[in-house]
Amino acid sequence: MRAVNGEMDLKLLCLVLLIYAMSIGILGVTIPLYSDSLGADRMAIGFIVSAYAVAYVAASPLWGKASDRLGRKLALGIGMLMSSMIVPLFTFVSDPKLIVVIQLLQGSAGASFWIVPTALIADVYASRRMGEALGKIAMFQGVGFIVGPLLGGFLVEQLNYPGVFYICSAFAFSTALLVFFRLQEKPRVLNRGVKSSSKMGLKFGVRARRSLAIGYVYTIFSSVFFGVIESQFIVHAGEILGKEYLVGFLLASYFMAETFTQPLAGRLSDIIGRHRTILLAFIMSALGFLTLVFPPSFVSLLIAVVAVGGGVGTLYVAPTALLMDVASPSRRGVISGFQNIAWGVGYFLGPMLGGVAAIYSVSGPYILCIVASAMGCTLSLVHTQSRV
Repeated sequence: MRAVNGEMDLKLLCLVLLIYAMSIGILGVTIPLYSDSLGADRMAIGFIVSAYAVAYVAASPLWGKASDRLGRKLALGIGMLMSSMIVPLFTFVSDPKLIVVIQLLQGSAGASFWIVPTALIADVYASRRMGEALGKIAMFQGVGFIVGPLLGGFLVEQLNYPGVFYICSAFAFSTALLVFFRLQEKPRVLNRGVKSSSKMGLKFGVRARRSLAIGYVYTIFSSVFFGVIESQFIVHAGEILGKEYLVGFLLASYFMAETFTQPLAGRLSDIIGRHRTILLAFIMSALGFLTLVFPPSFVSLLIAVVAVGGGVGTLYVAPTALLMDVASPSRRGVISGFQNIAWGVGYFLGPMLGGVAAIYSVSGPYILCIVASAMGCTLSLVHTQSRV
């Protein structure tokens, strides 16, 4: 009976994350356009967009700690409720500088969305099914991020900006209600057929700390790859193809590959192990970036971004499952929070290092990612026999 209820809770959590991710996607399109309408220049818009990322990365450990102490359901619901109250504030500003302040508040509140669901899944699902469940929630988040910007562009065209902000607020408020009144918080289901990290004495030992460090390194690599695709690849593809809609199609293909690979990658990590799955992800990413080194065509660019998207999607799910395998139940929120910081570090390094490498060669950013993939392959090979 618990398994059935767990499945029902997973479906509800997926719905909550889908709706909330759609609201984030809508705001991702709306806020830069709204800022531009208020007279913000390109640099100011960059600061406005970055403010959200800075705030949610900084607030991640705090929300993780709060979920460990207050409970996952309460922390997730409070974060979404706060977001629903913050978003309407955009309608009252006339100075772009105030949008930065609201973005900082919104990023701080929205951090719970990025942190708490991971710990919640780890509490409910045994190790052998955790990867699959994490992959499913990641897929629904990804779908929300794909649909959100499309819906956002349509809403901006059809409504005024306050109307769009109130719709996003309603989305966030509805997710808070679902979390508070429908989502059930359950104790973790232990699988007695698998040696848990507690039985192996890893949770507070040297091997546990090493596994956590490795999981964070994997996460940094994955966000470096994403940062290079989002920055250097877009410019490179635009120069080659000369048509913006083709560049958009390539980027959409990347996100589709990343999104729909995640549940498969999670299931695979449950079957063959986290490190073996991560090894395959690095190989897939390396092959994708290697394709970009050679003289490109539209087809080769498409193959490359799909391969990298699949690799990055896998590198989101499998390391997360690895970290949750090792983490003690009382610290899963904090560990998830620090993983989010690791992702932010990689997302900062990727565009920056890729830009430096591009000074020397058009292929420089991709060669950098191939080297990083080789390092990741080596690291995962060394730990392929690890059991957590």
